[in-house]
Amino acid sequence: MKKRKVGIFLYDYVDILDFSGPAEVLSLTSNSKPEQLLTLYKKELLPTRPFHVCTITENELPIKTHSGIKIESDYRIDNHPELDILIIPGGPLRAVQSMVKNKKVQEWILKHKNIEYICSVCTGAIILGATGLLNGKNATTHHLALKILQGSYPDIRVVKESKVVQDGNIVTSAGVTSGINMALYLVENIIGKSAAERISNSIEF
Repeated sequence: MKKRKVGIFLYDYVDILDFSGPAEVLSLTSNSKPEQLLTLYKKELLPTRPFHVCTITENELPIKTHSGIKIESDYRIDNHPELDILIIPGGPLRAVQSMVKNKKVQEWILKHKNIEYICSVCTGAIILGATGLLNGKNATTHHLALKILQGSYPDIRVVKESKVVQDGNIVTSAGVTSGINMALYLVENIIGKSAAERISNSIEF
């Protein structure tokens, strides 16, 4: 099976759980039960794992998360490997709005419009909305940001009370921990239900 390359975009004041949840699920997913058990004991991830997850930032500077923890990314938006899956996590509205206004970032996201999956977690949907990729599509976000998403981008069909919404190659998820639901959804779609159940049991979700 092809190993999918997953890029998670990070920016200042991003919410940690928005990206760490999906990163954990996808990084630790295995192809079989024996491999899943090995993953629990080995320090290094298995080379046979179906997903390779990396972090990407706009530049080489460390980013400061919403909780104050600093993180250095694996790549920048101008030097990362070709991606199969792109994940845009959320954060506080002021941080999200800075990405909405960032033309360089918006153009970079648009370059990935034809990859296998473009995903958002929480208010990351507002960043995606600014690209126009959600126009005419079903999408969701954090329950406190649903009206903001709809008001900012009236062409989006905003879906309430759903953890995960797929429309074409775009998958949006609701608030914070829903990113884990989204990642499990991807695992089930790409590898199968048994793999999703294995990793869900492994992380006790």
